[in-house]
Amino acid sequence: MIRAVMTQRRNLLARLRPILGIALVACGHGAADTPLANHRPASGAADVRAIDWRNHSYTLDELGAITVVNGKADFAINDDGKVVASGDTPGSFRVDPPVFADLDGDGAEDAVIAATLGTGGTGQFSQVMVFTVRAGKVVELGGIPGGDRGDGGIRRVALDGNAVLVDRNVLADGDGACCASTWRRERWVWRSGALAEDPAARGPLQRVP
Repeated sequence: MIRAVMTQRRNLLARLRPILGIALVACGHGAADTPLANHRPASGAADVRAIDWRNHSYTLDELGAITVVNGKADFAINDDGKVVASGDTPGSFRVDPPVFADLDGDGAEDAVIAATLGTGGTGQFSQVMVFTVRAGKVVELGGIPGGDRGDGGIRRVALDGNAVLVDRNVLADGDGACCASTWRRERWVWRSGALAEDPAARGPLQRVP
């Protein structure tokens, strides 16, 4: 496993640089097992809906450029932590179809995308990122950190007006990292120029079906 993963497993996806009602979008850790997303599209797009988020190149700080096709890329990771055609450490990157809402209240829609990065072994790191388009260029607004599978992994993402709802795995005593037995719902809102969780809206722990 690459050095960055060994030393910063919980925070690897937080350093990615991709793009980022109540209709649920299933993530790689929920019952429907659909991933999350992250993206940097071309600069000429008029708005976020004009971008093909599932067929695009993503730049991940630790790994370099990765191109997903139909929402997925498989690759290998060398000893320097870079993407290569083949190697001992397999990797993967999956992106979900985006959902759209004006989270920051500027009158333009933002793309909310869920992504899952596999870094070899059993690690599957989830993340939600939010991007918009301003003056024809993609701008990163922020994101919501995830975790590794049962340990803080994101099960589902939903939009509730201008808020993002996140169903997050929570390990209980005796749970393995793969399989959380409980989860809770979080509500994330735009506050002081960034996405922030509203602690008062945090739901109770619930049993995983």
